[in-house]
Amino acid sequence: MIWHQIHLIRPWWLLALIPLLILLFTLRHYFLQRNNWLQVCDPNLINYLLQGKQGSHMSSLLWLGLIWILMVFALAGPSWKKLEVPLIKNQKAAIILFDNSYMMDASDLPPTRLVHARYKLLDLLKLDKQGRFGLIAYAGEPYVVTPLTDDDNTIANLVPQLSPSIMPVDGNNLTAALKLAAQLLQQAGEKKGSIFVITGNNASPKAITTAHQLAQKGYRTFVLSVGTDHGGPVLLPNGSYLQDKHGAIKIAKLNHTTLQQLATAGNGAYQGFTKTNIDVKKLLAAAKIRVKKNETKETKETTMQWQDEGRWLFIGILPLLLLAFRRGWLAELLP
Repeated sequence: MIWHQIHLIRPWWLLALIPLLILLFTLRHYFLQRNNWLQVCDPNLINYLLQGKQGSHMSSLLWLGLIWILMVFALAGPSWKKLEVPLIKNQKAAIILFDNSYMMDASDLPPTRLVHARYKLLDLLKLDKQGRFGLIAYAGEPYVVTPLTDDDNTIANLVPQLSPSIMPVDGNNLTAALKLAAQLLQQAGEKKGSIFVITGNNASPKAITTAHQLAQKGYRTFVLSVGTDHGGPVLLPNGSYLQDKHGAIKIAKLNHTTLQQLATAGNGAYQGFTKTNIDVKKLLAAAKIRVKKNETKETKETTMQWQDEGRWLFIGILPLLLLAFRRGWLAELLP
């Protein structure tokens, strides 16, 4: 052990010595002044008359003070050497793009696509506990709901609020959403990452091209569709049904081919909707295969941390605490 390396990991615990000093000073002053014999006895005799009783008080005070001091220093974390500790830092980061357009109110998946999409988003957070997620809701324009975070509960608490009614402009601007996702990953210093798209819309050629460009930069696109081929009508908040340009009720049909092309261009994977969480599991499995090499490399990193040696002081305190079973020790401290 090198003496100049000795330090305290939690030095603020030393503030707990202040109440001890105040207590010892107060009790000592009281014990010295408490006996009325001082007023009637000769000062030369008082020490002999009160020697045994006063000495008992002082020994109890010293015993209490010693235990207090040892416990404070143990809690302060004395340390004099460092240990090599594995650095568990998962670099895997993902942005979830949640389709929040009125197409999600289609009733081909009762009650609506939106309800099922929310459950899929929660499944995604629940089944993947090793990464950091961010959430973007998009329709006519994309909006950041949460930046990258490792607190899944933060995102989960916001999921029930996702609804087309909160979006300023309706639409299917997946291209802008993909670009915003890449921007969030770059701002977080992530050179690689995954983009999970949960959608009930078709993918435009422009979005497919954007996914391909992002894949070349290291950002892969994984797609989960929520909808059916035959589709269903879309019920608007005002109680009417969404209509096309000819005034007919619009049926929101899902084109799986475009979404498959989107995932292929993004060097990711595509999964269609299932009533269980099998679709989410398969999508996550595909994403983990893509980042397996990066995860293996990360587990080799280590860091140096000071080792807390306060436990040895606690072992030394135990014999002193045995004295607490001695009858009458507390009464010696009381006025």
